[in-house]
Amino acid sequence: MRERSMWAASGRWLGLFAVLGLAAGDAAAQKGIAAARAAKLLAKGEAQLNGGDVDGALATFGQVIKELPQDPHAYYQRGVCHERKKDTAAAEADYRKALKLEPSFAEAHNNLGALLQDGGKGGEAVDHFKEAVKNKPDYGEAWFNLGLALYGQKKFGDAAAAYKRAARLRPRDVDVRINLGGALRQLNDIDGALLQLRMAVQLAPKDAMARFSHGKLLAEKRKLKEAAAELREAVKLDPKYLKAWRQLALCEAALGEASAVASLRQAIKLAPREAVLHADLGRVLKKQGKLKEAIEAYRAALKLDAGFAKGHLYLGLALAEQGDCAGAKRAFQSFVQKEKDAPPGTLKKLLEKCKR
Repeated sequence: MRERSMWAASGRWLGLFAVLGLAAGDAAAQKGIAAARAAKLLAKGEAQLNGGDVDGALATFGQVIKELPQDPHAYYQRGVCHERKKDTAAAEADYRKALKLEPSFAEAHNNLGALLQDGGKGGEAVDHFKEAVKNKPDYGEAWFNLGLALYGQKKFGDAAAAYKRAARLRPRDVDVRINLGGALRQLNDIDGALLQLRMAVQLAPKDAMARFSHGKLLAEKRKLKEAAAELREAVKLDPKYLKAWRQLALCEAALGEASAVASLRQAIKLAPREAVLHADLGRVLKKQGKLKEAIEAYRAALKLDAGFAKGHLYLGLALAEQGDCAGAKRAFQSFVQKEKDAPPGTLKKLLEKCKR
């Protein structure tokens, strides 16, 4: 009987183990079912997001989180939704939660880094971009964003290196070429920069920024005719491209072309309260011998910005040339007062222009 009782006990424990095994199997099955449902919901949410239904996607990803709170992808996707809705605080919180659950989540590092960069936290942004490319070395977008962040910190060599990695991974990306060109320009590698910008134009001949960037650098190389041609293409592609109109006018003025005045007037039409544009117009008009119109342009610049030191200088020089020494003296005095870097004796030298 005792032996029997022993066997009975053993039989009882075996039975209990069998029940426990069945329960564990049920739990695993239930977990698998939940994961499968979560995957379907994630796919649904992604489809909603791609289709423009951000609110629907937000609700769907929220449901995934409710059912499977340890899924980092659900937090990441909900963060994307929050970002689309301009709720950066909520987006940041979800990206951080995704990274807490999966520290090697490259896309979450990239998106969080971009948010931080936009929020003025460049140092932390760089750290996240570096984590993104560390965990996913072929992540071209993250390499590009790392380049942007490093460039913002004036680490031009490191920025160029990051852009080069991005360019190898995304050789037809125009923005990568333009920004790599900009970084190389800062490193005084003008030929290298021109090569990248020329490639950008070849990749996207109808991209106004590519045309402008290439034209601006050609102007720096004093290839003025080529520069003007590129800049004309830029403003043709984007008639509201203020920087391109101004740069075109400066090229035309350097070439002695009368069209510089029309280009500057177009720039002023786009930004009538930009004092520097009125001053540029004055300088071009003065160069063309239209002294009275130049003085009017300088006065317009100073009316917009009385603290514009060079505006006072330009006005003084024009008045001196006109023979208005009293007016020139007042303008020169204002220039010296407002120009902190003016060396001693500047006013005396300027006043001598009225004696000639």
